Amino acid sequence: MAPQRLLIDTDPGQDIDDLLALHFALLRPELDIRAITTVTAPAAGRARLVRRLLRHLGRDGVPVAAGMELPLRDLDPAELAAQDDLARTMNHRCFAEPEDGRDAPADHDAAGLIIRTVEAHPGAVGIAAIAPLTNLATALRRRPSIAAQIPFVALMGGEVAQLRSEHNIASDPVAAQIVLSSGIPIRMGTWSVTRQVTLDDADCRRFADDARPLHRALAAAIAAWRPAQPWKPGPVMYDLFPLVWAFAPALYRLEAMRVSVAAGPGPAAGMTIPGAGHPLEATTAVDAAAVKRLYLETVFA
Repeated sequence: MAPQRLLIDTDPGQDIDDLLALHFALLRPELDIRAITTVTAPAAGRARLVRRLLRHLGRDGVPVAAGMELPLRDLDPAELAAQDDLARTMNHRCFAEPEDGRDAPADHDAAGLIIRTVEAHPGAVGIAAIAPLTNLATALRRRPSIAAQIPFVALMGGEVAQLRSEHNIASDPVAAQIVLSSGIPIRMGTWSVTRQVTLDDADCRRFADDARPLHRALAAAIAAWRPAQPWKPGPVMYDLFPLVWAFAPALYRLEAMRVSVAAGPGPAAGMTIPGAGHPLEATTAVDAAAVKRLYLETVFA
């Protein structure tokens, strides 16, 4: 069977799982990564992390584009200040240091790269979205016809088992509404299911103990990230879902349902509420031990 073609939309820099999940995806022979786009300020800084990873792996021919920096909604002054803080709090920017001009993204139009990639392979390139959906929504607004050419969007985002505003959806609920209402088949990896796959201290030490330069660099990134989110048991591998599901869907249980996105002001903003709205399939269970085993066997092969 031919590898599944994927475009990955990501926001590495704050939480470590994006970078670790990208590493995993680029190693899997079942996946053909056609392009990678980054979203959320500083999108170019996030793209540097991606390009450094690709250079470590000898995959620098994979197209990378920096994308949208702000969500598709008006931000109040406090939210704008928080966006500015993101540029200063990319806790594992060390992964792309010392700075190298080869890591600077040449393309700053992620929506354009999404459109070009989909139109070059109509019906063949799925979208793995492990970040707020701003880039994809922007591409759909610019070129609505691509919706019929995307076989699926597998995303990490949302929650249906409890009332919770999950980060990727809550960061841009307007974009989420655009994507969920696009008619593209949606596979939603929910917060309560994807968080069941975690790495512990022993797993993280394996990166530091591995002699390969990339693994040492990832160990440094994990160490830089750790103080920023000390409440977590270790890296929580939310973002593995779209990548694993793309070639090993049996490791997750999904159920068909309708989901709406609360986009108005107030504490419910960004919640994904089951019962009405857009048809999709959402995760309800995962074989977490098997997913973790697959991850570790892949990255330490």
